[in-house]
Amino acid sequence: MKKWQKTILSLASIFTLAACGNQEGSADAADSTTATSTAETGATVIIEDTRGSVEVPKDPQNVAVLDFGHLDTVIALGKEDAVTGTATENMPAYLADKADQFENVGTLKEPNVEALANLAPELIIISNRLVDFAEELEEIAPVVVLSVDYTDYWGSVQKNITALGTIFAEEEAAEEAIATLNEEIEAVQATTAGISEKTLTLLLNDGSMSAFSTGSRFGFIYDTLGFKPVDAAIEDSTHGQSVGYEGLLEINPQILFVVDRTAAVGTASDENAALLENDFVYQTDAYKNNKIINLSSDLWYLSGGGIESIHLMVEEIATELQ
Repeated sequence: MKKWQKTILSLASIFTLAACGNQEGSADAADSTTATSTAETGATVIIEDTRGSVEVPKDPQNVAVLDFGHLDTVIALGKEDAVTGTATENMPAYLADKADQFENVGTLKEPNVEALANLAPELIIISNRLVDFAEELEEIAPVVVLSVDYTDYWGSVQKNITALGTIFAEEEAAEEAIATLNEEIEAVQATTAGISEKTLTLLLNDGSMSAFSTGSRFGFIYDTLGFKPVDAAIEDSTHGQSVGYEGLLEINPQILFVVDRTAAVGTASDENAALLENDFVYQTDAYKNNKIINLSSDLWYLSGGGIESIHLMVEEIATELQ
């Protein structure tokens, strides 16, 4: 089998830049006898979010973030101390060690309005999962809704990183992060350009399977990283297209990426473990060629769309291409 290669660049420059910004901020604070919040200065900025133009505080110091991708972007931009609340349950492994430093203000699907009111944040940042709660949350603080467009995954992620860089006065760090991630993505694209094998992504959930291809929640694999999709038409819905064993064999992917939703949300499932141990699966080209690849489910299902999560996703794929 052809040796696949990768080039992964470090995000050190991003964090160095953000750290420098923090040091300058510390020096400025030392020169001031009283710390001044954004609410006291009244500084604001206009952001384009999912719903249109919204005016929000500039460089807020008390923020609730109910999306893991947006949270990891804020942290990567050097503004971790500005985050006071998030969804602390079922945090993906790469963020889990930070859970204790934040107030729990809900889940990715439902905010805890009372906890948010008690927190009294200057700004609430959510994704489209919580857009139906936006109006209610605006009674507490300004709300920014930043979502990933599955038909333009990487393009929308770049816009979100830029927006967060603007909000937190870290525009240069955001620009550097995007440039670094583009280089990492291009390194993978250079390899996948030479791969003709057809690819399918499979989501396992409590003993059932759903298939995903281009333009889906896992479209990043195809539309950005350059893997060729299977020839079969796969429904590009949020929940994917339900598929059984015979259907999987008929599609017959040559590369199969697997995401275990049940494991991602913290529930063990013997049913999921047994799904791929089946004679129909054994007949697929992906199985015969040892190209069934289990992805980090908490990263790919619960997160994504942030500076650190995109870096980790690209790195994981690049490692598999060795």
